[in-house]
Amino acid sequence: MGVDASDAVSDADFYRSGPVLEGMTRQALMTADAVPLAEAARRMGVSDARLRQRIAAGSLMAVHRPHGRGWLIPAFQLTEAGEVPHLGRVLQATGRPVSAQAMDRFFRTPREDLEGVSPREWLIAGGDPAIIESILSGL
Repeated sequence: MGVDASDAVSDADFYRSGPVLEGMTRQALMTADAVPLAEAARRMGVSDARLRQRIAAGSLMAVHRPHGRGWLIPAFQLTEAGEVPHLGRVLQATGRPVSAQAMDRFFRTPREDLEGVSPREWLIAGGDPAIIESILSGL
């Protein structure tokens, strides 16, 4: 269900619509759970500069800090011990830019074709990353 673009709608009504409110809520939750770049680098055992290189290369997702400078790393990419296994290669499988919010939703949503677990859980458990790459390349 989306917003009907055929009818004129006020800005206020647009921003009160279900799809817009849902997207804004998801964005806010993802940002609230995100990890500052320096903390992510520490957890991953690399430098801040290396993470900035990976962000530029598309092998790590990041969002800008609200009301400030710098990056936040969405938490779906991290484990307590570092990063989700095979993350970099899997993120690049789309072959095109995809929003951090869309990837957050994809990585956290259980899928029947992954035995009922999310892509994040699949990779952490040692599942074949080629399956995730195949799914992402088809999106």
